[in-house]
Amino acid sequence: MGLLETLIAYLGPWSWLLLALLLAGVEVVAPGTFFIWFGAAALGVGLIALAVELSWQMQLVLFVVLSAVAVLVGRRVYGRAAKESDGFANDRLGRQVGRLAVVDRPIEEGSGHIRLDDTVWRADGPDLPAGARVRITGHRNGRFLVEPAGGETPR
Repeated sequence: MGLLETLIAYLGPWSWLLLALLLAGVEVVAPGTFFIWFGAAALGVGLIALAVELSWQMQLVLFVVLSAVAVLVGRRVYGRAAKESDGFANDRLGRQVGRLAVVDRPIEEGSGHIRLDDTVWRADGPDLPAGARVRITGHRNGRFLVEPAGGETPR
């Protein structure tokens, strides 16, 4: 019998519960939402093995199957959450990308100010007179990057 088989036979279902704790600890130390799914699979095998007597071979097969299911479900759940988030949760300037604004103080030599809602922001872009409409295309160093927006109306 190999070391793995001996350990599983000696500890029984507790080996899976111990592995679940170990994998959860790895996830805490090196977060990336990957090891947690294997930890969940190990927890599942441990709980099932406590309730039903299974051979070590069956426990390993069950672990592989539950790991695959946990990873697929986890990727689907986290993938959906990432798509629902606009990626700018803590990026105040980034949330404004794509919005329209009005030049408040002329943009001269690439630098000026825009009015967005009730706030005046520093902006970089092509030279434009006060009152020109611009679209926010990004931000850098706390300043909006803008381009002329034509006849569109700011919201």
